[in-house]
Amino acid sequence: MSARSIEQRALGLLKAFENAGKSVSRISVDGRKIEIVLTKRDDADEFEGIDMRHGKT
Repeated sequence: MSARSIEQRALGLLKAFENAGKSVSRISVDGRKIEIVLTKRDDADEFEGIDMRHGKT
């Protein structure tokens, strides 16, 4: 048996994906299976780069 638990491996994968610039929307662990779901570009906030201020500031 490995010294690292499956949860520690999942957290390591999460960190690796986030360091690579990927957005992870969900991680599920089922026994020895780790499923990572990445955020699609369409799921990202469509107003993220828009200045939403109105009027004078």
